[in-house]
Amino acid sequence: MSGLTLGGGHGVVSRAYGLTCDSLTQATIVTADGKQLTANATDHKDLFWALRGAGNGNFGVVTELRFRTHPAPQAVSAYMTWPWSKAAAVVKAWQEWGPDQPDEIWSSCHLACAPGGTPTISVAAFSLGTYGELQNAVDRLADRIGSPARSVSLKRRSYEESMEMYAGCSSFSTDAKCHLPGSTPGRTPTGALGRETYAARSDFFDRSISAAGIQTLLTHISSVRGGAGSIQLTALGGAINRVSPTATAFVHRRSRMLAQYLASWKAGTSGTTAQSWLTTTHQAMSRHASGAAYQNYTDPTLTNWRKAYYGAAASRLTTVKRHYDPTGFFNFPQAL
Repeated sequence: MSGLTLGGGHGVVSRAYGLTCDSLTQATIVTADGKQLTANATDHKDLFWALRGAGNGNFGVVTELRFRTHPAPQAVSAYMTWPWSKAAAVVKAWQEWGPDQPDEIWSSCHLACAPGGTPTISVAAFSLGTYGELQNAVDRLADRIGSPARSVSLKRRSYEESMEMYAGCSSFSTDAKCHLPGSTPGRTPTGALGRETYAARSDFFDRSISAAGIQTLLTHISSVRGGAGSIQLTALGGAINRVSPTATAFVHRRSRMLAQYLASWKAGTSGTTAQSWLTTTHQAMSRHASGAAYQNYTDPTLTNWRKAYYGAAASRLTTVKRHYDPTGFFNFPQAL
């Protein structure tokens, strides 16, 4: 929860309620000199600003977070797939559709492939509105694509059930199984989850991807090697973008989409080939993206991480860092 919040925090209700850091009302932090500070809208305002987007390890140890909460009503989820031959049309239509939906509708477009396999494309949507509203919305998406989905699953669930589905835990009979096995904190003796081995990169897009960019996307996902690869495009906008880029240290408030590129490989192997594919794909898409990256998708290979993560906020963040951690006690490869 702390990492999610302090780096921004987007999820399926972000277009409706804003980022997780937008609901943060107060943080307690222990600084390098051993002082315990309370940061909020009136006390240590500069630190409170910085913690919302750049707080992961830069200024001190955050020991408490307080939030403004939101309703967790019944929700409607949709999952749709199309034949790969329709992939270009799906991406083109979705990127115009997803970020422009009413606030209560979130969606993502997912491309995936395993070596030697046929690539797949799907769209997931989540709504805090009614069943009929989401059904009408996904029908409009299909009209834009010019082809009905090959498969469609539309279902109303409780908020908790929806989150378990997105976490890949809906098939488990108990919540205790949706953990790693073991007896240490965060694990349960009956846990059924396994560790995953992967690397990731990210891009923000301030405008729709051109036809050439879409073709680059499809070409690279079709040429996965050394493991499995996927690219997830997430719709932004809504409440996220109604916050000023300077109001918090999360500056990416004008982007329409966030892309996460993932390469996974068999545990115990080097993953060199899969990571090479990831690097090549990310580099090929960079000319179509904004140059910004999501600080919660930490990328140790970024050479321009300060600008990519923090943009115009970087210089102000450096000033806050010098004030609260003048000796650089909290240090790591991508520390301010």
